[in-house]
Amino acid sequence: MKPKSSSVPPRPLVVAKSPAEVERWAQRDAENEKLIANDDAEDSLPELIDAADFLTTTQPQPLELVSGILHQGSKLVLGGGSKSYKTWTLLDLALSVSHGLPWLGRKTNRGRVLYVNFEIQSHAWQHRIAAVAHAKGIGLKRGAILLWNLRGHAADFKDLLPRISEQTAQSDFALIILDPIYKLYGRTDENKAGDVAALLNGIEALAVKTGAAVAFGAHFAKGNAAGKEAIDRISGSGVFARDPDSILIFTQHEDEGAFVVESILRNFPPVKPFGVRWIFPLFEPADELDTTQLKRKAGRSATFTVEMIVDCLGKQKLASAEWQKLCAKHDIKRAVFYRLLKKAEQSGVVKNIGGKWLVLKVSKVSNDTSDTTQSHKSHIPLGYETMRLGEKAAKAKR
Repeated sequence: MKPKSSSVPPRPLVVAKSPAEVERWAQRDAENEKLIANDDAEDSLPELIDAADFLTTTQPQPLELVSGILHQGSKLVLGGGSKSYKTWTLLDLALSVSHGLPWLGRKTNRGRVLYVNFEIQSHAWQHRIAAVAHAKGIGLKRGAILLWNLRGHAADFKDLLPRISEQTAQSDFALIILDPIYKLYGRTDENKAGDVAALLNGIEALAVKTGAAVAFGAHFAKGNAAGKEAIDRISGSGVFARDPDSILIFTQHEDEGAFVVESILRNFPPVKPFGVRWIFPLFEPADELDTTQLKRKAGRSATFTVEMIVDCLGKQKLASAEWQKLCAKHDIKRAVFYRLLKKAEQSGVVKNIGGKWLVLKVSKVSNDTSDTTQSHKSHIPLGYETMRLGEKAAKAKR
């Protein structure tokens, strides 16, 4: 077999006459280098193997870095919208794996971690690490987690991923975190399948060469995330959702500060959606959450008035909690109800006698006794002339 050249063919010994000519020569050199690299890659491909022979040797099971979620050597993506604490959650993952502590309520197996930080300034990064370590009760062990602070040094993944691979190949890392991934885009168009596939192929090569799992965060597309399937919420090409081995999607719950986590797993049995609640600086499991109640896109501003809660009460005598539950059926939130109740009492419209509220007078109240909130339901009109809400509730009971 004829040996292949390991260098670029020599260029004729002439002097370039213009910058354009220099650029053409540089481009030709780059293309030749790429051809040589492709030839080398073809030589390194594994040989064909018979399936019968393949089954004769048991393949070792990779270490589960996160129980039921992530194997060492796999790719993990955390998907979430803005303000979904992706960097905090990745940092929690790094500290949890590096010290063998639970993450999002799941057991981890200890392994060495590299966190490549492209975005957070050193002083803020120091504060974040200290905050998460303190919250988890961790005394950082030397050598457990290494940081590569590359803010200001982000580059195209074609240039940077090989350098990360060189730095980590002999370091026995179990997990490498790249944060944020868009800092590696360079000229990558996240909406082009070919561009994203090339990026993720580079990340996969890093995982294969180092033997480490590689994790990164990805942002949601604009619009109402709750109205889409979990796999379709990540922005850009669908390759982001098809390529990784494990995907965790964090979608806002109706409850403030709560999220529903949905998983898409290639190598594990399905995991039911579960709830988490943000309690600075960590997500804590929230098993009490109804995981079907995702936050919908905010709609028109709904104005709720004292008159509306008074209409709910009607001629009844109710305790505060009973009255509030009646109003909740008409999408008047608890906090809004109690603000309006205070205004109703101050204006003399209602009175509490023996723990029960009753209407003293029915009158049109001024606009300063209203409360505006965001609701995904329709706007509730003022001065509706059909049936009063209290009468509706009474008829429903009958």
